[in-house]
Amino acid sequence: MQSTIINAGVPPWLPASILKQIEQDSTVTFNGSFSAADKKIMRTARPIKMSTWVEKHRVITTGPRPGHWKNRTTPYLTDIMDASTYKSVRTIIVCATPQVGKSEVAHNFVSYAIDRAPGDVLYIYPDETTAKENSRDRIIPMLQSSSKLNEYLTDADDDLASIRIKLQHMAIYFAWASSPARLANKPIRYLIFDEIDKYPETSKRESDSISLGEKRTQTFRRMGKEKIWKISTPTVESAAIWQAMTKEAQVIFDYWVRCPYCDELQLMSFPRIKWKKEKSEGHGSVWYECPHCEKRWNDDQRDKAVLMGEWHARSTDWEKHEGREDPPGASLFNYLKNHRPAKIGFHIPSWISPFVSLSEPAAAFLKYEKTNKKDDLKDFKNGFCAEPWVIHEIERSEDTILALRDDRPRGVVPGERVVSCLTVAIDTQDNGFWYEIRAWGWGLIQESWQIREGFVPSFAALEQIIFDDEYLDEDGKRYIIQGFVIDAMGHRTKEVYEWCSQHRRVFPFKGEAKMNEPFMIKRQPYYPKTKILIPGGVNLLRANVNYYKDNLSSKLEIAPADPGAWHLHSETNIDWAQQMTAEYVNEKGLWECPPSKANHAWDVSVYNLVIADVLGIKFKKRKDDTGQPVKKRRVISKGLQ
Repeated sequence: MQSTIINAGVPPWLPASILKQIEQDSTVTFNGSFSAADKKIMRTARPIKMSTWVEKHRVITTGPRPGHWKNRTTPYLTDIMDASTYKSVRTIIVCATPQVGKSEVAHNFVSYAIDRAPGDVLYIYPDETTAKENSRDRIIPMLQSSSKLNEYLTDADDDLASIRIKLQHMAIYFAWASSPARLANKPIRYLIFDEIDKYPETSKRESDSISLGEKRTQTFRRMGKEKIWKISTPTVESAAIWQAMTKEAQVIFDYWVRCPYCDELQLMSFPRIKWKKEKSEGHGSVWYECPHCEKRWNDDQRDKAVLMGEWHARSTDWEKHEGREDPPGASLFNYLKNHRPAKIGFHIPSWISPFVSLSEPAAAFLKYEKTNKKDDLKDFKNGFCAEPWVIHEIERSEDTILALRDDRPRGVVPGERVVSCLTVAIDTQDNGFWYEIRAWGWGLIQESWQIREGFVPSFAALEQIIFDDEYLDEDGKRYIIQGFVIDAMGHRTKEVYEWCSQHRRVFPFKGEAKMNEPFMIKRQPYYPKTKILIPGGVNLLRANVNYYKDNLSSKLEIAPADPGAWHLHSETNIDWAQQMTAEYVNEKGLWECPPSKANHAWDVSVYNLVIADVLGIKFKKRKDDTGQPVKKRRVISKGLQ
């Protein structure tokens, strides 16, 4: 290669030897060529999104679908990749079940960084065997199978060791949580914590592996160029991934899918997965039911719904206070643009993955229903719901229950910007009825406020309270009860059925410890144990009370200031609090009430959770002042900065 510099306006900062040469000759000639490394430095790469880059250059060598990476296979990972390159984002937390691609998204990030923004990488695995296996079986084949990444390999065999891969311009290190030596003395730009809930505990005298790993990024942190990934299937609430999601992440994103029939956006949840004991005609034995159009999705239709989905932020207390809660919350890139969070979390349950059939979470739930073993419930929560196992045996105290009281007087509704609707639950006794009226917030968080509770002696008194009395917020806006449920078991079943046949909006209720699904509604044409027709019949609501009691126990542990809390009004008394602490989980994993204790408050709270699911409150969307859902805009992410 020959390059000529013309002597015209010679800059004074040139070396003296070159200036002297220019004085003697009007040109300076450079004979030689640029090295490959020089060319890479001088080349300006065109900006490209990470999700676009991986489709061009990433090749999957293991798993059910080997070959070139396709974003449409796991569409929920596409925006996670692009969000991870957003300038403000420094930590990406992924709480997910197995078989959803959570580790591959981190490998994609490393691949992209190798080509677009090189810097040393440190992978940290739970143990040495896992670290070496991932290096040998995943990372090295990832580099060798991609023509783009293969350009950065050296010719030295030693540079592809199982605990260190040396590329031409950076290194990839592998460490394990039990070895502090492997976590020390390396300045690292990119840090990948994989399956952090499986990391072994350390002694009190030693720093934990997560803290040691994060210290390795301090040099790049000062420049604002580090990226930290924390990835795991959850185990228990106190473990690392759930603590990172709830205490560290400034925002959590959920993946909302779009119904292939009615085009409505929705957050998939396990109660909408339904099944029959026998093969159901034409739909398979398990399906997902759209809460909007009630169409049944099989696995293929689920995959279509996921393909059309998008990430949205979970609502926060601040958003509620400001009147901005509108499930689904802000879209992912709108949120990143407007709030510029440094630490973001993503929650991925199994039922949005193309690698998990809808029948699998159903089968896991049915296994727990059959065995009543806590380990089976834990496997279902961790491995399919991507939720931690909650230890329900924690004793609830009366003081803890009373701490849920707020400043509202009895009978006052919190307000229009907070409340979507009211429900009432009634527990039938031989001498009367215990009842509770609750207000519900918007969306999946299911925050709830007690409005009125107590005991009445007759159906007439009950009708006065739930049909005639008014329930207002502080501005005088009236709220009508939309969901009604009454306990139909015991000595008064015939009376309850008759009353429900006269008030068609009220569901008679039967609780069961074992059921194939959280709740179901069945037409009841006859009075119990007879062939006598009920006038018009009734719709009997049956529910798995063990499932909903687990849910209630979890909600009672939420602090009043946190999203999803179970609020009481200011006049709730000690008797109500005592009834809320009556039940416990026995050795079979079932909720039980001692014979000497009253549990009516606990029962109506459970019934209210059931009727909230029947009404689909978790899918309710807040409307703007014109009555229309707030529309969201998408912002295309930029390359790694």
